[in-house]
Amino acid sequence: MKNVSRSRSSPPGRYPLATIATYGPDSKLATKLVVSVLDGPGQRDPSATHTWTTHAGDVRHDPEIAAEVASFVQQHHAKQSVASDRVIGCPHEEGIDYPMGRTCPRCPFWAGIDRFTHEPVTPPVPTMAPAEILADLSSDEPEPPREALESAEGHRAELVEPLLRAIDCGLANPSDASPEVATLFCYALYLLAKWREPRAYPYVLRWLSLPGETPFHIAGDVVTQDGGRILASVCDGDLEPIKALVVDRSANEYARGAGVTALALLAAWAEVPRESIVTTFLWLAREGLEREPSQVWSSLAADSADIEALVLFPELRRAYADGLIDRQFMHPSELDDVEAASRGSELEKTRDRYPPIDDVVRATAWWGRFKDTRESAAEPYRAPPKVGRNEPCPCGSGKKFKKCCGG
Repeated sequence: MKNVSRSRSSPPGRYPLATIATYGPDSKLATKLVVSVLDGPGQRDPSATHTWTTHAGDVRHDPEIAAEVASFVQQHHAKQSVASDRVIGCPHEEGIDYPMGRTCPRCPFWAGIDRFTHEPVTPPVPTMAPAEILADLSSDEPEPPREALESAEGHRAELVEPLLRAIDCGLANPSDASPEVATLFCYALYLLAKWREPRAYPYVLRWLSLPGETPFHIAGDVVTQDGGRILASVCDGDLEPIKALVVDRSANEYARGAGVTALALLAAWAEVPRESIVTTFLWLAREGLEREPSQVWSSLAADSADIEALVLFPELRRAYADGLIDRQFMHPSELDDVEAASRGSELEKTRDRYPPIDDVVRATAWWGRFKDTRESAAEPYRAPPKVGRNEPCPCGSGKKFKKCCGG
């Protein structure tokens, strides 16, 4: 039996509500019970949580656990309790016990099953044929092609090869690609990343390895906004080509930075052991990177903070002292903040901010924000170079870049 508890004092004048949820390897057996206390109606973050697990029978039928649940609820002065009437999913945590965006290997029952209704999840019936989808994804209309993207899910097998060819076509002449070619190129990147398609890996590497400004010519600010997320999604755990990109001095510094981000995300998503990425980052800081100011160093600092690679911080502070990291992109005080925070909190924020791509419309929503400032509404906006994480966001929101489009 395992007990895990987190709490903070409830504000006075509130009437806490306790929610009780159960999880298990299938819809019949519950092996994990979680009680969360909410300070009042409309509250999203619990003021306290407690978790019980058992490997001996059903957690709902354990009298000792039942007594502890009652004591916990009473201790936090909850006036009401709301319990789920069924097991609501796998007891293992995505991004901790198994990779984000994947199905739990230990609970195959839940693959393709809605955890609330216990009914099979049926993909939407496509309303467009593959040729129509590709035509819509090539258009330069200001609104996202929602119907085409939804229909693509039902034609995945037929669309992978055409989308790979679309990327190949864009890479053949990236600096002079038409708006239609560039738009399809970008949607192909996102769809193949959503599908975790490893056949896209060499194409994505070719794109990010293009010299000079060429990666931006074909894909705009997709390089900096989602290049790392796309690369991490299609690599299938093969890290060596990403490491080669990071140290490739002929590649664009922002594309190399995207490689650093991809490695950090693979650790955050639990795709690869975090320790192995921290070891790679240490090697980059000590000998792998040229000791010249570049976005690669700035990315290394930000991504090390995001995955709480504390062992790297002395090397990063030395890099700050040597002028290798752009202080406008990330101030060294952010390292202090991560060290002072509770362990695991920054890593959890990273998973929340940069999850695997599961909705292309949502992932590309930032394109539309800039439709009045770019020549083609379908071409991803290119932000000014080296926008600092603490500088005002170029979208005009008034927020810091790291809290808006940079987040």
